[in-house]
Amino acid sequence: MARRPAYMRNVDPVPATIEHHMLELGFDNSRDYVDWCWRNGFEGTLFKARSEFVEERRAFEAIRARRRAQERLHKNPKAFLAAVCNGELTSEEIDRPNFKRVAAEIQASNTDPQYRASLLEMLIALCKRDDMVFQTVAGEDDLPFVRGLIKLHDRRKLWLRPLDAWRPKRKARERRFGELTHHLFDRYGDVPRFMERVWLGNDRASRRHRDWYVHLGRGYNLRTAKKLPVTLTRKSAHAALRAPDDYTPEQAIRWGQLSALGAREEAIHATVATRLGRWFDHEDFWITVLRFIAANPMLDPRQIGPLVDYLQHQKFEPTQIEVAPGVWRHEPPPQPGLSMARRTVGTLMRQMEAWHASLGKAYGLPSGSYEKAGFGGMLHDRQNAGGEVRWAIRQLRNARDLQIEGDELRHCVASYHWSCARGVCTIWSLSASDDRTTFKRRVTIEVVNQTIVQCRGLANRDPDADEWAVITQWANRQALRLAHRF
Repeated sequence: MARRPAYMRNVDPVPATIEHHMLELGFDNSRDYVDWCWRNGFEGTLFKARSEFVEERRAFEAIRARRRAQERLHKNPKAFLAAVCNGELTSEEIDRPNFKRVAAEIQASNTDPQYRASLLEMLIALCKRDDMVFQTVAGEDDLPFVRGLIKLHDRRKLWLRPLDAWRPKRKARERRFGELTHHLFDRYGDVPRFMERVWLGNDRASRRHRDWYVHLGRGYNLRTAKKLPVTLTRKSAHAALRAPDDYTPEQAIRWGQLSALGAREEAIHATVATRLGRWFDHEDFWITVLRFIAANPMLDPRQIGPLVDYLQHQKFEPTQIEVAPGVWRHEPPPQPGLSMARRTVGTLMRQMEAWHASLGKAYGLPSGSYEKAGFGGMLHDRQNAGGEVRWAIRQLRNARDLQIEGDELRHCVASYHWSCARGVCTIWSLSASDDRTTFKRRVTIEVVNQTIVQCRGLANRDPDADEWAVITQWANRQALRLAHRF
């Protein structure tokens, strides 16, 4: 009879009738055993009949046999991929995270037998010369390369060169994946690097961006690509292709526009970090703002973000005032006819500061809470030069909290009230405490569609190294993406 460890007898006593059965299944404490029972459809109790023991042993042996079969498949990538592509193995049956992700991505692809056969051929060919198929993007465990490989395969009829002719040269997997995209679709080798990541996206915008990649790879001009959000001049289209490697395609378009207008590089980075780097609504107005930024090189780049927020609020954000419990009055934006004509930096800055100060008055704002985000905050202890610091990240869920955050950090996060109320974004506060009781607000974080798009500290400063490390860890824990620039 299996002998129960001494520490188990002392700490976790169980009925003698189930002790031997539990140990035969490999559990040395009752909590793990009960958890296993619940996960596999058995009663989570320590008082059972012998017939239940028999059923559990059969289930345990079946699970163990399936795991052994999986281990054999894990050692044979070709057999594993064939089993998944043929529908013989599903992601729900797989334990290893990287293999599970591969199976899930293949399951979500086209189920046509001919398509799956072609996909299997491509993946096996890649496995012979690269380990990319079973890997994820560095620092992004929820972003497997196989997702991009499937997207490359979806457009296999447009390949310019055969896959067999590709030979990886770079050590970093991200760079090898980029080399593969250029090999298949880039005739002249001049598609910019920031376009490589479009093959890894699953959203509608990424599908449009992949069309742009193929268009550019054929040697055509960006201006003639389909469904561009704005009309580009020759100069701005040319400049857009020279945007930094870590920009998104939308940010690259803004880079091209501002570069063509003669804006300073610091001003361009600050502009693409705002909503203008993500959205192109009301472009007829915002292009005048871009011209204003380019025409005023002495404008402090740190003021561009607050300025864009101010202009958005004044011209486009409607106001809703709660005049009585449950009774609302809807009013138009404060300045729907606002124009940049004959505006000066000094006048705009004074108006912006006056608006900024008024955000703390809290008049007309409802007392209700915003909807809770689908992900959580974080408590994290981190050692630094001065000792251990406790960091906290929490969602700001009402107008008053936004105003307090803006007052303490001297920025205009209170202007995001209606965006939060409508679910367009969520706002989070990063705080720190040396004594674990008194927390000081350090950074405000904006999240849009599971992506951290903006982080701002006191007076709109960027996060320091310690703050950035905590934000990055939170993003990894909650499966959040990081915008390439903010």
